[in-house]
Parts: sequence; C-alpha cells; structure tokens
Amino acid sequence: MLENCPDYPCIWMGISKLGCIRAANCRGLIFDSNLCNAIEDVAGEFAQLDLFEYDRNNARNVKYINLKREINNFSTEDTSGFPKITGHDTLLYIYTSGTTGFPKPVVISNTRFLTFACFANVVMPKMTDVIAYCPMPLYHSSGCGIMALTVAGGATLVLKRKFSAKNYWSDCSKFQCNLAVYIGEMCRYILSVPQNDVIKHNVKNILGTGLQRHIWKTYIEKFQIENVYEFYGSTEGNVQIVNLDNKVGSVGYIPNFLKSLMGIFLIKYDPNTGEPIRDNNGRCIKCSPNEPGLVIGKIRSKVAVDGFARYLDIDASEKKILWDVFVIGDKYFIVGDVLVCDELGYFYFQDRIGDTFRWKGENVSTAEVEDIIWKTTKLNQVNVYGVEIPGAEGRIGMAAILGNDDKSQLNVLAKEFKSNLPSYAIPAFIRVLESFPITGTYKLKKLELQKEGFNINVIKDKVYILSSGKYIPLTKEIYNDVINHRLRL
Repeated sequence: MLENCPDYPCIWMGISKLGCIRAANCRGLIFDSNLCNAIEDVAGEFAQLDLFEYDRNNARNVKYINLKREINNFSTEDTSGFPKITGHDTLLYIYTSGTTGFPKPVVISNTRFLTFACFANVVMPKMTDVIAYCPMPLYHSSGCGIMALTVAGGATLVLKRKFSAKNYWSDCSKFQCNLAVYIGEMCRYILSVPQNDVIKHNVKNILGTGLQRHIWKTYIEKFQIENVYEFYGSTEGNVQIVNLDNKVGSVGYIPNFLKSLMGIFLIKYDPNTGEPIRDNNGRCIKCSPNEPGLVIGKIRSKVAVDGFARYLDIDASEKKILWDVFVIGDKYFIVGDVLVCDELGYFYFQDRIGDTFRWKGENVSTAEVEDIIWKTTKLNQVNVYGVEIPGAEGRIGMAAILGNDDKSQLNVLAKEFKSNLPSYAIPAFIRVLESFPITGTYKLKKLELQKEGFNINVIKDKVYILSSGKYIPLTKEIYNDVINHRLRL
C-alpha cells in the first residue's frame, strides 16, 4: 500500500517474479510511511499479516518490520534461483474502481501487462523518446498500464504522488513531458483551474479514457493538444479499441470489414433488464449503425492475449460470459456498457447498464440528462441517477451538482429540461454538494448518492424539488408529503 513512487512497481514486480502472488491469501502488507495512520486505524482487521513499513519509522501502534532497512542488508548473490515464470502466470491483481458497487480483484497475467506496452507502441512508435506524465495511482489499470511503457517500451515516466489539477501543467512543463495520461474526470478538474491555460508545456499527445464530448474541443484548444488517443476498455475485458485520428467524442474505431476478425460487436438489449435480446433461434441480434447496443468481445481461449482477464472470484467471472451468442458454443465477454457505432465504424460511449433507470413505465438515460446540465450550467461535475420513492414503482430522476444553488440558474435548468426532455426524464430533485464522493481514481460514486436518495433526514446538502416548473427547497413537510404519497410526482 504505497503512494506513487518508483519503488512501488519494483516491489510488486520483484514479489511477482518470486511467485508470491500464487498464494491464495495475502500473508504480508507493505505500506508507505505516509500511510501509517491509516494502517494503524485498521490494523486489527489483519492481525495475521506481517507488516512491512517502507522507508521511515513512522508507525507507533503496530508491530512492523522496516523493509528498506532489511533490503539494504540483503545479499546480492543469487543462491536459489527464481521459479519458472510464464506469460500466463499471474503478475498482480487490480481491483475494479467500485463506482457502482464493491471493487472486485481482476487477475492480470504477465502477458496482459506487456500488451499495454504493445498497444502504446502502436500509437507512438518512438517510445524511447517519450516522457510521460502520470498522476494516476499505480494501483489503477491506467497507471499500471503506463508503467508498462517504461518496463517494455523504454519510455521515461514521471510519477506524481497525488493528482493535482492546479499543478498538472506546471509539472508537465517542469519535467519536459511530451505525453500526459488522463482519465476524463481529471480533465474536468484541470479545466476548472483558471491559470492552467497560461502555462507553457511540451505536451502534444494525451492518452487516456473518458474525455467527454462536451469538453473535448475546449480542452484541446485551451491546452493546445495536437493528438488525443482516447481508448475504450476495462481492466478485466477483452474489448480494447482506440481513437487514432482525433474524432471528437469517439472512444475508438474499427473498420466494418475488421469487426468479425476482432470479434467486437454491439448487440440489442432490453433496457429494462439490461439483458441481451435473442431471436426465435435463441441467438443475439447485432445492432444497426447508430443503434445503441451492449458491447461484447469474443473469447478465444487459444489466443494468448484474447479472452478476458477474469476476476479472482470464479462466480463473478462466469456472470460476465455470454454463451451461444451467434452460434452454439461460442462465448463472449459482456462489458456492461452501451455503445453506439456509426456507419464508418466510430464507436461512442452511450451509457452504462445500471445508469439507465425506469420511471412512469419509460426508460431514462442518465447520460442524456447529464449532457443537458453540462451544456446549460457549464458545471464540470454532474451526476444523474434514479432514486426510489417508498411504495412507488421504478425510480425517479435526481441530479447532483457541485456548489451552485443559484435559484435563477436552477430555474433556467428547469426550462432547458422542459424544452429538451420528456416529462418522465426531468429530474424531480436536485442536490447541491460542496464536494462529490469519489473513488481513489477520481470517479464519481453514484451508488452512494443513490442510496441516500432525497432523504433530507440523512443529507446535509441543500436539496430542491421540481414544483410547477421551478425548483424550490425541499422542506421536511414537502419530503413527508412525497414519501406518504400526498404529493404526486
């Protein structure tokens, strides 16, 4: 458990080389001196583990071994040799982000790790000339993947201990970086810092995922970016695509004649259940151009880097496999995302299964509602989700926005909703937060907001309710009227 530092990947690669990852359960915990307080708070939960503090002796209330001191005493002579390691052997576990549920460990093999570098080499062939800036935590798949550029590609990597929107471009300038790594949430934070646009830097290429369409042009124009290598994929998945020609908003491109070869398709699905729709023969149905569909990737067990990485939990892995998709016996990894592909083969992210909710018998896309809020308010942080009203069927819309409860702006927003959305899709509630709950990789925690709903007995933030075309404060009296069905929404 370390913050970003060069020692971090060296430790986990060394441990993996010794075969320690094969152990079913962890036997020890290596932690950063800066994280001593966090370790001491939860030390009782892993009393059976050996604790190793890396670097300084800051821990006071737990028994530990100073790892750096022990390493300095190690012999450099190889007396035992290393276990035989193959490409299929496990290198490490990466936990999913936990944006809509609990994080799950994904098994990453040596081969899969090296494919990150191969992918980047295709995008930027002269890898030895690359100086990449990485503020992403190395325990995230993007951070881990960029580490592969150094290990296998010869790139120089500049690590930041923690992401700072304020210092992002000044860091890039200071270390003469020509490539910056991002996730979309970071880009929104960086855009919100006024002075960032006056800092001169050498970054012409950015590589990452999640740069949203509504800020794409603003971002590249403000910071003079020449190439955006936006890619789509997941830690565990076998669907990996990339946008190589700066098509605004696109998460990747596959020529139509290559789709079958790559085994990546969009299939029709039931928006109520999220399940694939099958024809009379029990087979899935491919989507037409510009038709939203579930993205799936063919699992070919005989191909070294194909097939999804799998979760450590076997049952969780099985739930992600779709059988008998187009022919009997074939199997595909189902990502759980809804994409759209145009006539030319450009893919666009549409929604995530679970982000669509149903109200008054109709399906509501959170992405569509969020897009209207972004365009109207220019706020970079927005989250739309469905919440339950006790005794009512489905979920009603609610939007969370950051720190702006200007009533006039809320009413402008109400007018935009009325002009652009059907009545069932208009958020009935707006919650104004001082800060968003986020994961360790800066993704918004939608599930946490969804659980709290519009319960003002739990929520300390200001909450507004739509009434007669305007948003008014949600009082306890109005709240009780809603949950007791005296006020119909």
